[in-house]
Amino acid sequence: MKASPAMKFHRIFSEKTAETRSNLVKILTAGTSFIAFISVLVGCLTLAFNSIETYLIPFFYLLTISLAILFFSARWYHKTQWSILILAGVCLLSTIFVSSLPEYWVGLNIHGIIHRSFVSGLLMVVIAAPGLCYSIFYFMRATPRAFDISHFPLLLIPTVLALVGFTLIVVYIVSNGALHLNWSLLSTPFKSQYRIIETWQNGWPVFSNQEVKQVGMLNHVLGTFLLMGLTTLISLPIGVSVGVFVKQYAGAKLSVIINFSTTALRSISGIILLVTAMSVLKMPASGSVFYNFFHGYGYDINGTLQIGRSSFIIASVFISLLVIPLIARSTLEGLNSLPKEIYEGSLSVGASKEHTLLHIQLPWSLPNIITGLLLGCAEASGALTIIFLISGSGQYGVSPLNETTSLAYFIFECRYGRSFGDTLQNIMGSYQYTAALMLLIITLGLTTTALIIKRNLSKRYKGA
Repeated sequence: MKASPAMKFHRIFSEKTAETRSNLVKILTAGTSFIAFISVLVGCLTLAFNSIETYLIPFFYLLTISLAILFFSARWYHKTQWSILILAGVCLLSTIFVSSLPEYWVGLNIHGIIHRSFVSGLLMVVIAAPGLCYSIFYFMRATPRAFDISHFPLLLIPTVLALVGFTLIVVYIVSNGALHLNWSLLSTPFKSQYRIIETWQNGWPVFSNQEVKQVGMLNHVLGTFLLMGLTTLISLPIGVSVGVFVKQYAGAKLSVIINFSTTALRSISGIILLVTAMSVLKMPASGSVFYNFFHGYGYDINGTLQIGRSSFIIASVFISLLVIPLIARSTLEGLNSLPKEIYEGSLSVGASKEHTLLHIQLPWSLPNIITGLLLGCAEASGALTIIFLISGSGQYGVSPLNETTSLAYFIFECRYGRSFGDTLQNIMGSYQYTAALMLLIITLGLTTTALIIKRNLSKRYKGA
């Protein structure tokens, strides 16, 4: 039966109408995707810059309208997504809520002032992110593949936020720290002491105090490297030995116990280690040899003995408690990565377990061990929680028996030094960003070195 001209016209008209509606829906969903993406971007920038907050209210209204349009557009695919309409309603309520907020929040037992941009930017990101996912889903015609791709923003947005936050911190530290960075600052030790001056008047000696102030970070830089070195000497043999023992000699039950213990030690709070260190420092009696050994000592410009809060050796011992599990785990992973055929082949030709360990297993694991060690050193250089109550200004020298100091403590002391009776804040307060820049250079340098050494050693021993 032939179709009548009217039926042909109706079919062509229906096809044209369907194609037009499909293109219109695609344009609307594309527009919603663009608006949601810009809203997420503006919300993220608002969390960093208060001045951008004034542009959020128009974006809230625009996003509400876009989500409402997306709700009706979704019905073209015969799917009524009430969640989109609910999201549009939440966006509208958030607009009203943000508009009624004062510019600054105080009180509520919060020790600080919160700007309105923190709340508005956070709400914008939380609402716009799922809106972006929905719009991408319907822009790609609501297919199963579109469902998978539409969830990417939920994974990318936190990553981008973290990268943006890290970038802003680095830029802020570099821009403020580079202003005072010079060789004289790094090559001069800090001093804030009083020199006893002897003068003669009418045949009698008269003693007076002359204040000696000297700006510098040499001892804090050297102290950071000394902490790293002592931590390495303590943690490397112990960590490697633990990894080898678990792999070679420990039974199944003992291996589980050791692995659990190292994991628990790694996750222990630094505050607990700090309290333990302070308890250990109270053990020797005042005036004894061990008291000076534990607390660290040095001599001022008058040659007078000055007892510190903790020596570098004691501080390194407690920092090593966090680094040992890292090296042990790296060693164990390196030993486990050795192919079974190589290990059994070495034993089959008559080599002993010890010979195989020294000449095959440990060289094979060396990239992992070096990586764990350097990352542990980076952690030791920035360790503050364990030492912030047992460190000092570092003006009496840097050696294993001197008082502990580091760049991390320098930054802390520039902010809270007066609370602990130190004078470094008054003299060196403006150099805290320079110290942060130096610490950032050291940690990033160690991390980069770890990656380079691991790659080169992997090529040498594993052929990777």
